[in-house]
Amino acid sequence: MKWRSAVGLILGAAVLTATLIYAGAGAVMRTLEGLRLSGLLVIALAHLPVVALMGIAWRQAAGSVPPPPRRFIWARLVRDAAAETLPFSQIGGFVLGVRALCLEGPAALRGVLSMSVDLIVELGAKLPYVLAGVLALLTLAPGSGLVLPLSLGLALTAVAVAVPVLARRRLGAAFQRLIRKVSQRWPVLASLRRVHAHGDINTVLDDILSHPTRLRSGFALHLLCWFLGAAELWLVFDLLGKPVSAARALVIDCAVAGLRTFVFMVPAAAGVQEASYVLACAVFGIAPATAVAASLARRARDLTMGAATLGVAVGTDRAIIRGRRVTSCGS
Repeated sequence: MKWRSAVGLILGAAVLTATLIYAGAGAVMRTLEGLRLSGLLVIALAHLPVVALMGIAWRQAAGSVPPPPRRFIWARLVRDAAAETLPFSQIGGFVLGVRALCLEGPAALRGVLSMSVDLIVELGAKLPYVLAGVLALLTLAPGSGLVLPLSLGLALTAVAVAVPVLARRRLGAAFQRLIRKVSQRWPVLASLRRVHAHGDINTVLDDILSHPTRLRSGFALHLLCWFLGAAELWLVFDLLGKPVSAARALVIDCAVAGLRTFVFMVPAAAGVQEASYVLACAVFGIAPATAVAASLARRARDLTMGAATLGVAVGTDRAIIRGRRVTSCGS
């Protein structure tokens, strides 16, 4: 798996290099200069409420798990931080996110399964969001060649959501194998090895799915977060000194979200994200340098927040770096 991540990252780096050459590295840097450190701080602070809402959505899926919402918010922050700063570890973000919940036994199992359900709910909420982007694109630029790939991305996302939903009875064995593999590789989650003692996976999964009101609430929260992502992009363009309308920010953000569906194998969508911004912005005549700068501004936000979050997480939970076989955080 690591070699696949390495290949994906190399290909992504090649795409990023080509995109920078096309956009003009000097022009990109001059555009980024308009952001300044204060601008980076603003977009980082603006992203915190979005992370909080995503953490609450995860808590909704978990149902009867004891930890308060703030624990899930922190776990979601750690999860996203690891995903952005540990590109060669495709599941490292999920592992550290579960670890940050500080759960044991049956609660730990529910935490893992609820995270998986929350991922599907989040992906499902992406469908109406991208659809809104397609409709907005048809209104603003009906002849755009971006409509077809965006529609294909929407269809691919729908398939990705439908498969686990329709085959959920088979997910139990798959989850059990995954949990066993993860607990062997990551000693800090060694308690999950006793999965049979924690209860039947299918029983816990059925219980999570038997509360549609919670899942609908999580869906609504994730949908709101997707639209807040467009608002964040509008803010980024404004801070760069290249303002765009809210409708155009929505289309661009939806296009990038839709196109990223095709490149899930590339860690952090390295390079591909920048190319997607260039393609989406070109529809509205936005310069490639501005498009790449907007993408890099978001990456700078994610890396800054990720490094700070992991620094705090490692400092408060030494088992993460020592790999000790413990079940309680900070011991």
